[in-house]
Amino acid sequence: MAHTPARQSNKKSRRSGVRSAAPAPSFPTSDKALLPLGALMLAASVSGWAQSNAAADAPADKTLKPVIVKEKAEAPEGKDALQTKKTNIGKGTQDIRDIPQSISVITERLLDDRKLDTLREALHHTAGITFAATENGTDQDIRLRGFPVATVGDLLIDGMRDPSQYDRDAFNYDRIEVMRGSASMVFGRGSTGGVINQVTKQPMLIDQNDVEFTVGSRGYVRTTGDFNLKTGDDAALRMNVMVNKANNGGAKIDKYGIAPTYRWGIGTRDEFSVGLFHLDVDNVPPAGIRWLGGGVPNIKPGNFYGTASDFLTGKATYGTFKHTHRFDDGGELRSQLRTGTFDRAQWGTSAGFPGAPLNPVAVTPFNLSGNTVLTRAGLTPRKDRYDGTYLQSDYSNKFNWFGLKHEFLAGIDAARETADRYQSANGIGANYNKGNTTIGTPDDGRTLPITPTWRDSSGYASNSLGAYVQDLVQVAPDWKLLGGIRYDSFKGNFKQFGYSSAGAPTGTTNTQLSDSLFSYRAGVLYQPTPTSSFHFSYGTSFNTSADTYQYVTPQNANTPPEKSRNIELGAKLDWLDGKLSTRAALFRTEKYNERTTDADFAGTAYTLSGKRHSAGLELDVVGRLTPQWEIYLSYAYTPVAKIDQAGSAAAAQASVGQRVGLTPKHSGSAWVSYQATPKLRVAGGINGASENFALQGTSGAAQLTARAAGYVVADAMVEYKFTEETYMQVNVSNISNKLYGDQLYPGFVISGVPRTVKLTIGTRF
Repeated sequence: MAHTPARQSNKKSRRSGVRSAAPAPSFPTSDKALLPLGALMLAASVSGWAQSNAAADAPADKTLKPVIVKEKAEAPEGKDALQTKKTNIGKGTQDIRDIPQSISVITERLLDDRKLDTLREALHHTAGITFAATENGTDQDIRLRGFPVATVGDLLIDGMRDPSQYDRDAFNYDRIEVMRGSASMVFGRGSTGGVINQVTKQPMLIDQNDVEFTVGSRGYVRTTGDFNLKTGDDAALRMNVMVNKANNGGAKIDKYGIAPTYRWGIGTRDEFSVGLFHLDVDNVPPAGIRWLGGGVPNIKPGNFYGTASDFLTGKATYGTFKHTHRFDDGGELRSQLRTGTFDRAQWGTSAGFPGAPLNPVAVTPFNLSGNTVLTRAGLTPRKDRYDGTYLQSDYSNKFNWFGLKHEFLAGIDAARETADRYQSANGIGANYNKGNTTIGTPDDGRTLPITPTWRDSSGYASNSLGAYVQDLVQVAPDWKLLGGIRYDSFKGNFKQFGYSSAGAPTGTTNTQLSDSLFSYRAGVLYQPTPTSSFHFSYGTSFNTSADTYQYVTPQNANTPPEKSRNIELGAKLDWLDGKLSTRAALFRTEKYNERTTDADFAGTAYTLSGKRHSAGLELDVVGRLTPQWEIYLSYAYTPVAKIDQAGSAAAAQASVGQRVGLTPKHSGSAWVSYQATPKLRVAGGINGASENFALQGTSGAAQLTARAAGYVVADAMVEYKFTEETYMQVNVSNISNKLYGDQLYPGFVISGVPRTVKLTIGTRF
């Protein structure tokens, strides 16, 4: 039987207000269910069986009337507003107020307003997140509530793991969702401090095209296009493209991306989409600079002391297939498959301050000059190739069981991951001498006579399988209880290649790893009014020793998984007829059996004798104060971030009682916009953090080693509409050209971006 949807286009001008999403359609009971890929859950199978039999029993000559589905054209909620009340981070679309954990959302409006080009840039504008610099700098160098965002489980695309290492650009983002606290029950291993979900742009049932062209400081040029074409009553094609170049004083950007997606059956019983994504990067990474006097050297922001031979290259290519099946009883089965290949290679630089004879006078933070000599050491070159295939299927429905309302969620997921890693084969390693320069000659154009050649270093192949079930039960008019359990199984084979000092292969070490573990989630929700929700929650998470694959060796392969737990008390309140949302939470996140070194097993094994925790307060305020005033505020206060226990090795014991590094006590971001006239809108904001340290333990003499002072930087924006469809926008970030430590490492620091001016011309047609 054919569905005949009649839909109404709802095209609006850019940033003109939130548009209504499509209401859920109804379906005839005579349709035979088309079960999708991954339909293995019992509830889904029973529903499909019942519908099939109903169709088989229907008289052959019975003619049914066509079903007319009327709905408004879809539009992303965050395109025209800083506020959103829905999320997909919990596997399926849910009200944020029904999830008993802290969730912050960076909408497309905020990405556009502040001109945030990458995931790293965007995450600066949600509190409690910091960044570590590493010798191989990747987007996985993120700390959330004081804990690393694990490589394998904490970065997501549309609710599915995105563990590969590549530079994530924002050109295909609809929004970014951050859920804080343990989340292994939903997403599997990882998730100690929380998860970060990148929600991609999907085709909509409207004809709409957006093009932007931006020029800015230091040779910055960026063009993006977002083209959406309605191809039928229930089908659409969307294409997002990006080209970005910049000089950045020597730290160059040269990348392009394309992301087409075709979606059909929109709003019908069976909805499908297929998409491709490709990102090509050929950058020169920013150089690190050694600490001086325990702090960030007082060098002009944006100065580049690397070489023209430094490189960061990579390609990310993946395809995604999605299917949503809607059952007659209101249930949904969402399945998606993603497979991709990711290549990355990098060789960066750290600059330092030598003593005599290069600098005859002792170098201090107070006597730097243009003639001060800097040495340039090459960081460890790295190259890797990663392949991942992921499949997941999630079933959701609402039931009345035993006189109570239940919101039921269950799912399965599976992954196959392989990687090959390479090291330099021609004598280039850490501290390779890249030649000297001076403070007064940044970006001196030096080209090296040598580049890395590569040989196999390590590799792995792994399989994982997980299954979970969760139920949110309304036990009283204002009270809901949440409970969930998940089981994960992980198996991996790892190999490391050995070489003699002359470079001859000496053999391969093979290691196997197998782990299985349960994760749990529980919560209480008190919702006395439609605009208020209070929660108390408890959740667990775990990390296998394979969460940093390059470190899996016989020393840690048999070490059981680390375990963590999160306790949170929070409130989510809406004000001003729902136009303003506030969130507050008190939290304690604890890893209670952390891997540590033990003097009795030095060099042969790790023990799980470590323990650390963080605790604090988080606050978000997002929405409209008046029709003209709009606000986004995110703040985190983390007074406690402590190493409680460690192994018996001297270095481990010395860290006990110290504050965990990369966890400032205060961090936050604010953004306020004002619609001064129908054509003119102005906005401004700040973001910053208090004093921060690079080391895991920071007390006593360690405080003099690697310390970044607190900072606040200010941004501003002016937008003017020439017509309803065409506009100009000017952004100035870091207005005062503040020097601050952004990415921290025990050996060096990468400072934040200097003052940057961007001019954007955009249009919709």
